[in-house]
Amino acid sequence: MSGCWKKASVSLLLALTLVVGSPPCAFAQSSDSREDILNYAALNPTAPRSEALDAYLEELLFSLLDEDMDTYEQVKACYDYLVANVRYGSHMGQLGTPVANGVTCRDIYNTYGEVEGFGAVALTAHKGMCNAYASAFILMAREIGLNAYLVKGYTRSAGGGYAYHEWAEMEIDGQVYVFDPQLEQDLRRAGLPRYSVFFKTYDEVGGRYSK
Repeated sequence: MSGCWKKASVSLLLALTLVVGSPPCAFAQSSDSREDILNYAALNPTAPRSEALDAYLEELLFSLLDEDMDTYEQVKACYDYLVANVRYGSHMGQLGTPVANGVTCRDIYNTYGEVEGFGAVALTAHKGMCNAYASAFILMAREIGLNAYLVKGYTRSAGGGYAYHEWAEMEIDGQVYVFDPQLEQDLRRAGLPRYSVFFKTYDEVGGRYSK
């Protein structure tokens, strides 16, 4: 990761300043604020293993995020970017999309697997299915410094029952949170409230998922 990516470091310094400069009970007092959960989370930025994807993602985040954003605002901006810019459809036909330095999404998929390969398709070709949306979000969140990961299971179908689905999770201080940009896109189009499946516990989404 090159030095031009400053945003995670700025957020980390801000978080450390707040923690060190606050009384011991400060986190407990603010723990009911959902934003504070992310803003106080320990950050450990992790770049993709593919150097080409790392270069592409670094440039994207540099244009998308601002140094003045806190961690919550950065994560929300990444999520909104995917909801607004990725189209639902098969990503397999998009694996030939170039990423950087002559490397294609297929090269990345064949070398590094689903999260980097399909995430690269969603980020570059702006197309994919649920796992591509989730993988792209995971890559962005990891670059910020949060440990997001891919989950496979089922989600409640509009026609009844459950359909196979993949989405992203983060575990922070022992609590698991759901981030699902592909389903978010569908729910918004159906007129449901925004951020219905953004940074939610499983209790808060009311049986929408099954693992």
